[in-house]
Amino acid sequence: MATSNRQVIRIQRELTALEQNPLNFIQNLVLSVNEEGLQQITGVMLGPENSPYAGGYFRFVMTFPAAYPFKSPSFAFATAICHPNVHSGTGQTSDDILFTMWAPRITVSQVLESIHSLLSNPNYDTPIEAETMLDKSPEKAREWTLAFAQGP
Repeated sequence: MATSNRQVIRIQRELTALEQNPLNFIQNLVLSVNEEGLQQITGVMLGPENSPYAGGYFRFVMTFPAAYPFKSPSFAFATAICHPNVHSGTGQTSDDILFTMWAPRITVSQVLESIHSLLSNPNYDTPIEAETMLDKSPEKAREWTLAFAQGP
């Protein structure tokens, strides 16, 4: 399904707003089109201080469906990350802002802030993979950060 010009204009406007008011934990944002013809933003999220992810560089992909902004983008980490709200295999996140609270007025900046906050405050009550929850401890998260998320 083709992306509308209005969608592209909105995403570009949001990226311009991010350039003018950068988030100190986001680097290397790039807007492109994926193999399915959908707009996507790639970048690097720095792990929050005072968390198991501190010092980590986590590559991510935010993909915008054709119905954006009426349908939420998807957010996936491309860097391996041990987190109860991130799928171990796909990197997909289960953040509330993308699922239960989505509204067209929510910006890319707000999504990035919410995901970053999720790294600091994991939701252990609603893990994305209940069967692997025992393996997703803060200690294991720190090990994975040191093993997979070092350097940009």
